[in-house]
Amino acid sequence: MPEWSLLIAAGVILIMLGFFVVAFGMMHESARREERGTDQEREEKVRGGGVILIGPIPIVFGTDKRYALILMVLAVVILLLAIIFLK
Repeated sequence: MPEWSLLIAAGVILIMLGFFVVAFGMMHESARREERGTDQEREEKVRGGGVILIGPIPIVFGTDKRYALILMVLAVVILLLAIIFLK
């Protein structure tokens, strides 16, 4: 039986780390835009995607085929890891 207090602490730490990574990314992007200057109008392309796991069924979405394929592979790996760790 795992030590529950250790798992709970690890989960809280990971959530806090996620908040810090998002905040750092926002500050870094803001500083980068200030450095470039706000008068420059430049169109930037945003690419990405995501995976939603509903039970054993992955729902994959992405902005282009490359990201969707990468996320499909990631979903299969996550499902295999879940099967391994749950047995």
